[in-house]
Amino acid sequence: MKIIDIAVGVLAKGYVCNHCLGRQFAQLLSGHSNEERGKAVRTVVGFAIDSGETVKIDDVNVSELNFRNVKMKSKKIPVCKVCDGIFDTVPKKGDKVIENLKEYEFDTILVGARLSKKLIEKEEELWEECGTEFCESIKSELSRALGQYITAKMKKDMDRQRSHITVVYDFEEDDSEIDVNSFFIYGIYKKQKRGIPQTKWPCSKCRGLGCDSCDWTGKQYKETVEELIAAPVLEASGGVNSKFHGAGREDIDALNLCGREFVLEIQEPVKRSVDLKKLEKEINKVNKGKVSVEKLETCEKKKIVELKDKKADKVYMATVELDSAVTKADLKKLETLKGKVIKQQTPLRVSHRRADIVRERKVIDISAEFVDSKNINVKVKGEAGLYIKELVSSDDGRTKPSVSSVLGVGAKVVTLDVIQIE
Repeated sequence: MKIIDIAVGVLAKGYVCNHCLGRQFAQLLSGHSNEERGKAVRTVVGFAIDSGETVKIDDVNVSELNFRNVKMKSKKIPVCKVCDGIFDTVPKKGDKVIENLKEYEFDTILVGARLSKKLIEKEEELWEECGTEFCESIKSELSRALGQYITAKMKKDMDRQRSHITVVYDFEEDDSEIDVNSFFIYGIYKKQKRGIPQTKWPCSKCRGLGCDSCDWTGKQYKETVEELIAAPVLEASGGVNSKFHGAGREDIDALNLCGREFVLEIQEPVKRSVDLKKLEKEINKVNKGKVSVEKLETCEKKKIVELKDKKADKVYMATVELDSAVTKADLKKLETLKGKVIKQQTPLRVSHRRADIVRERKVIDISAEFVDSKNINVKVKGEAGLYIKELVSSDDGRTKPSVSSVLGVGAKVVTLDVIQIE
């Protein structure tokens, strides 16, 4: 179909604005707006009429052109039959969005439009009559027009992949939905106090709803590494909530003396340019003796995937209590575990939340220090995912071999510290 034929089909009945006319040719010639395309196509149709060609269109579509050879009666331009003049409302709608965005600090934005079913149906009717070979949807053009207006006026950047804020304007309801995207902080934390889990656990009795047992907090534990670190950041950023993404986790009763990487996600922040050096000092001050952080820096969301994909070997120091007496010479038996692949059925203590399978993990290195006949210190370097408590106790035979089975006595971990993460 020729360009002029498509244009005539669009302009045959009722007035069509330059946006809606040009949108039918959106895939032709780059560097032009649809409005510019529409004006150019309308002019070409005018040339055809002025040259004497028979062009069957509604005269209102060319009544504003100045003809030389054809007498054309001037007509009042009505509202576009396709878009109902919606593009003329973009500045007003854009200003309304800008007003709603004033409290937020951001650099990048993504803008979309939501249209009425009636408007979409009218466009689809036009496509059925004239074809869709070169066209673009009205929703796409309107989203772009609104976005360009907002970014130009606010001096922000449009970014589909890494937008700080996403706005969807509902033109039928005349209101906007603002979605403030999270920002992310990378760092390393150390845990100096036992009994603090890494992330929030819902109360085991009320499942997070709140009850007398949890003092109506909905939490199993009063404090978490996540909350202790996040609280000052949430206050500084005006964020609504946080999520903690750690590169693994230590047991609740274990210390982390070497530092573990994490990404803190702050949801719906009002401010993004927070002073991380100042926050680092504040976090460490208010949580002295519990949790400390270092090397805080902003990062992209993809950093979370990088942390989760890491399979780091770890070194633990465990104080171990034995059921029966051993000698210093007995401890040499533990050397048989060095380089050994350990088969561990899911520990009983986590079986309620993990699949009951047998995992194989290697003991890279192991050594023991004699304290007295019933107490020893065990240092273990193991592959990521090796359960150290069960390596010591055997977990009723679910871990094979174990410190307990090698020594021939019952054994349990009294304290456990993570001292190195490679």
